[in-house]
Amino acid sequence: MTDKIDVKKVARLARLNLTPEEEKDYTEKFQQVLGYVDQIAEVVIEGELSTKDESLQQLYRPDQAIDSSVHPKDFSPYLENQFFKVPPIIE
Repeated sequence: MTDKIDVKKVARLARLNLTPEEEKDYTEKFQQVLGYVDQIAEVVIEGELSTKDESLQQLYRPDQAIDSSVHPKDFSPYLENQFFKVPPIIE
């Protein structure tokens, strides 16, 4: 994978003000992560992948809806028409 991550764009979207030293540091860290992803992509998996081991299946309790005494309006001043209002992040 030869893709590079635009650290300045990521920082802007995350609303972070990075110093040039931090930009360089994060660029190196992102490149390390992409290198690990490249290593994982190179792994060859042999055998049948469509079967699964049922013995590893965990049993969970069924979901049940219960009433809660906590309501979002009790802890968030950012509600508008029963929705959370957040700053836009899409360019």
